[in-house]
Amino acid sequence: MEPSDLYKEAKLHYHQLVPDREDGLILLALYQKYGDHEFSEDQIIDVITRVFVDLGRENKRMAYERNNQIIHRLQEFFLWRDRNRKLYRFKKYGEEFCRRINKRLSESYSPAKIKRILNYLLDSLQKTAYNPGENFNTWVEDHFSARNNELAEQIEILDQQVGESVKEFKVKFKTPHVNVIRLIDTVSKGLEIIKTHAAELTNAFQTTYDIDEHIQGILEGSDAFPYLENLRKVQLYNEQVRAHLEQISIRIDKIKPQIREFIFEFNQRELDRKTDRFIHFLLDNATQRSGTQKRLELPANVPPFATGSSDAAARFYIISSRELLPKPAVKPTVRQVDEVKKKEMIADNQKLLDRKKRITFWTDHAMSLIRSEGQLNFSLLFFLILKQEQGNLIIPVRTAQRVVKLCRDRSLFQISIRSEPETNVEFNHLTLWKMDIRRIN
Repeated sequence: MEPSDLYKEAKLHYHQLVPDREDGLILLALYQKYGDHEFSEDQIIDVITRVFVDLGRENKRMAYERNNQIIHRLQEFFLWRDRNRKLYRFKKYGEEFCRRINKRLSESYSPAKIKRILNYLLDSLQKTAYNPGENFNTWVEDHFSARNNELAEQIEILDQQVGESVKEFKVKFKTPHVNVIRLIDTVSKGLEIIKTHAAELTNAFQTTYDIDEHIQGILEGSDAFPYLENLRKVQLYNEQVRAHLEQISIRIDKIKPQIREFIFEFNQRELDRKTDRFIHFLLDNATQRSGTQKRLELPANVPPFATGSSDAAARFYIISSRELLPKPAVKPTVRQVDEVKKKEMIADNQKLLDRKKRITFWTDHAMSLIRSEGQLNFSLLFFLILKQEQGNLIIPVRTAQRVVKLCRDRSLFQISIRSEPETNVEFNHLTLWKMDIRRIN
């Protein structure tokens, strides 16, 4: 059976699966009022009318035909109709559609809840090592997959709050007679609260590092082959979660300087406007005093003020000579290089580089065998690598990870793992499952 083409299938039913704005709002209003209970056609029409009145699009002359078309459309995927009793109720798809929107709009972030979930995941992962019949794949299926969406939603909620704060600022700023300074202060405080929430959530997600550490231990073990796909899946998820939290903090850090710059420019423009209005007021309302000298007399409600005075008291500022003289030169700090530590670091880096080269060599060798011979018994190659590398287990393990990653395209390669032990007399302490990789022509 060939897999279905999502794009082609969705193109045929897109408008029924994803309702337009009016139909979507009508569905949400019905769900809010009736939930999983039944309702009549008159009640649907009443909701339709209220929605169109609220949107300012009510047309009584076309209402009858419009209502029939909407009810007919909603019956495609969202509503059941009992023809005998002439009652309606939500289909599972329609109920799930409304429920998820309601959850997304009403959900609030909770770092304490996230911390509890992550602690539970870590604790259940650690227990798989002691419980017979449980392994990493069962942990992913029973625990991780059931909760990773809930964890991701918390981050999306924070990102949504940032967007809503900026949108609120733009909308309210256009409102006439708004107190701009107070509005900016409110938005700045809101962003600061969101950043605090992001920091709390980042702290809650620190447990993902403990999960990664446990995963690394599984990868370095001899029985990691059946779990490689799920191990990588969990690692990528943890990396993405931490990266998204970092992006939210960076986004807030970029917005706040722009708000401060806007405050400065607004204050400057406001001062210029007030100064300009004051000068025009003086020019429009000042009068010319009669006499030999032409003088302007200020309006009666403007008190006289002196623009200059020869009797003004002199002001003296005391400046210490230290502030006038150039600062003395500061001697540069001479740093001592720890040659022993330097050599150790160079040696360690060289070991890592050599190990990386050997892993690359064996990966290329394995892929060459797969392409030339069409298949490869990787279990035998694993012991060969281990022997050639003087028992360094890291190199064959990392090679296995790379080869599996390169062969994950199921249209080009087939990986089969059988529960048959593969051993080697030189490494009695190590037992592998048989793993074959075959190239699909």
